[in-house]
Amino acid sequence: MKFFFRSLPIRNKIFIIFASVYVVVITIVGVVMYLTNVNEMRNQTQSMSKVLSTQFSRTIDMYFQDINRLSLAIFTDSLIQDTLSDYEEQHILYNDINIRNNMYPRLFNQVYPRSDIEGITIYTTNGTLFDYHQSGDMEVRYQTTKEVWMDDLDQIDKDTFILLPAREETLLDGERKDVVSLVRNIYGIPQRDKIGTMKIDINVNVFYQLLEMENVEELEEHMRIFVLTEEQSVIFDHRKELIGEHEIGLDLQDVTDDKPEDGTLTWQSNSFLYANDRSDFTNWNTLILIDNEFIIYERNQILSFIGISGFIAISVIGIISYLLSYNITKPLTALVQKMRKVERGDLTDRMSPTAHPEMDVLTRVYNSMLDSINKLITEVYESSIAEKNAKISALQSQINPHFLYNTLNVMKSISRVKGVEEVAEISESLSDLFKYSMKDLDKTVTLKEEINHIDNYMRIQQYRFIDRFTLNKEIELGVNKALIPKLLIQPIVENAVNHGLRDIKAGGIITLRAYKKENNVIVRVKDNGVGMNENVLINARKKLNQNVMDKETEGIGLRNISQRLRLIYGYRYQIDIESREKQGTIVTIVLPYQEQLEGGTS
Repeated sequence: MKFFFRSLPIRNKIFIIFASVYVVVITIVGVVMYLTNVNEMRNQTQSMSKVLSTQFSRTIDMYFQDINRLSLAIFTDSLIQDTLSDYEEQHILYNDINIRNNMYPRLFNQVYPRSDIEGITIYTTNGTLFDYHQSGDMEVRYQTTKEVWMDDLDQIDKDTFILLPAREETLLDGERKDVVSLVRNIYGIPQRDKIGTMKIDINVNVFYQLLEMENVEELEEHMRIFVLTEEQSVIFDHRKELIGEHEIGLDLQDVTDDKPEDGTLTWQSNSFLYANDRSDFTNWNTLILIDNEFIIYERNQILSFIGISGFIAISVIGIISYLLSYNITKPLTALVQKMRKVERGDLTDRMSPTAHPEMDVLTRVYNSMLDSINKLITEVYESSIAEKNAKISALQSQINPHFLYNTLNVMKSISRVKGVEEVAEISESLSDLFKYSMKDLDKTVTLKEEINHIDNYMRIQQYRFIDRFTLNKEIELGVNKALIPKLLIQPIVENAVNHGLRDIKAGGIITLRAYKKENNVIVRVKDNGVGMNENVLINARKKLNQNVMDKETEGIGLRNISQRLRLIYGYRYQIDIESREKQGTIVTIVLPYQEQLEGGTS
């Protein structure tokens, strides 16, 4: 696959790279958007249900606080206090009718404005009941047995009350309705002895009036709202299906603890998000269930939107990448065709302007180079026309290195005349690079000269790799005059560029540090590139200590540097490699410190 990719035309490579990068980026963005939106939607749904449960619970609390105030108003009514305090156990029907007639207007004034209260029952201590109904009727009844809840009522504080669970009751007019009741004992004032009991029946439909369902229309069909007692009886079900039920299959242990107030639960084989609010006033739990199907539906909507948007974006980017790669490589293709003619020996064909500023620079340099080459070839032929072929060949072999050096100087001059400063700077750096490298390889130079050579090399690489890496220099003051073998450091920097940073697209750093320690000069080259694994590092260190020169290595590699140092310094040098995979490599060289003195001697 790697060989196949390398064999593709540059246009196809650019298209594949651009398209692949954009597809990966769009995919990552899509996945992040999907996860973010799904989590946000789930959190918003959870938050909305929590707000609704809390609001509903607080509204119920305020309502029953009002009912409690109503019960206290009846509790403290002077007529009711006097009637129940003076009620004789040996009663007669006539007296009960008079009491009913006297009590009726008092209860009527309290209840008539309120449609939510179905009735109020006043119990005497000997079993007589005065039963008032919302319809306006009031009757006297006699009861021989106590209500079950009366014993519980006698066990609590005198100032408190009990809320009875929802149940279906037959009212005075014969209609059956679901009601909840507030019951409390009535105590005489000021003796605080029990003189009766009161029960206020409230229509369960009042919960629909208390429930505010604004801004949750899309959630309503997937939502279930319950009000539950501590004993898990259903006080209210907004779908009117389970009111009064005592066991509906909910694992209420998960939702009625004080700690968890929201999360997920399973009910009737379905998964639900839930939010629960427990009232300290009524001791009831307001439970909101949201079917997980709503989450799945919203998640699929988000997934569809991201999928369609991603497909459209990838299609558009694919077309743009193809057109972009075609337009980029079109002038390069033309340049390759021209250079193939030059390769065959045709130096007459020139390139035309392409209307691309970058390519026009190459066009001008290319044409100028051909002109310079033609001019130089003509001069060479004219100056040596009388020479024999052998002499011409010998002369040519002698001037080949200088020919390239002179050509670079000509390119530099022409580029500056033409205003192409970048090409002139590259030509000058390359010219200095060749000038430094072509002679006196067996002599020592100052560290400053070697660093200048490295600067020329890095300047060319910067133009080649467009700021993929930077060179940081940490040179100790005064160590610039130290003498070192020529071309000692530059090959190490070149190794860092070609091997250590070859896969890094940006952010590569090469650090060159030189300092004096005791009687030694220490040079350290560090990169943050791919590094070496343990086996490769061991093999590299082993090669440094071999006495045989590396005949397969082109140029001056680390092994050849080690051999040169051994020939020059004997045992008075050190060279070491430190590396970790994916963390970079450090090459350290320790040499005896020698300094250039005045007049150029050491």
